[in-house]
Amino acid sequence: MKKSLLLATTAALAFSPLAVQADTGFLIGASVARDQSNADDFFEDAVNNVADADSADADMGGDVYVGLAANEIFTFRFGYRKFGDAEADVLGGIGKFEVETDGFYVAADAMFPLTPSFYVGGTLGIQDADITFRVRGPGGSDSMDDDARDFFYGLRAAWLLSEQAGVTASYSRYAFEADDVSEDLEYDSLAVGLEYRF
Repeated sequence: MKKSLLLATTAALAFSPLAVQADTGFLIGASVARDQSNADDFFEDAVNNVADADSADADMGGDVYVGLAANEIFTFRFGYRKFGDAEADVLGGIGKFEVETDGFYVAADAMFPLTPSFYVGGTLGIQDADITFRVRGPGGSDSMDDDARDFFYGLRAAWLLSEQAGVTASYSRYAFEADDVSEDLEYDSLAVGLEYRF
């Protein structure tokens, strides 16, 4: 009973107007990410499995954002995300399938302190994506542009170096629907970055 009362009191204080007023501030941040895509499965589905593609290597992407810290727990971010370019060999290397993806997003983070300087939590957001698909082969190349918008989610951690600056680490999962393809274009992203609050 005492534990339930303590949890309820903590939650009430976290969501109270006083908590929001006390800790409101702006933030900026940037990160680099290792993006692993399913470009091989996506390509095979797009061509109805008439051609094989090798697994795409992970590539480096990036993220820059501005945001608002509503209180000690909740932050809201608006940013630009450039995913690492995905490339898969087709038919044993005779051709290549390439994917380039970028776009703007909004996200909400809920971060909970484990120690005064270490926070863990989760992220939920919506990513707008401009996607370019390109197929290259001995006979030339062809490309197609598409756009998508979908939710993404992930885990997030932060280590505070000072009252304003901190290091962030995150894992995020993205999935985008493309026209006429049943397989979603997916990214698993591991990122590290820096964040500054003022």
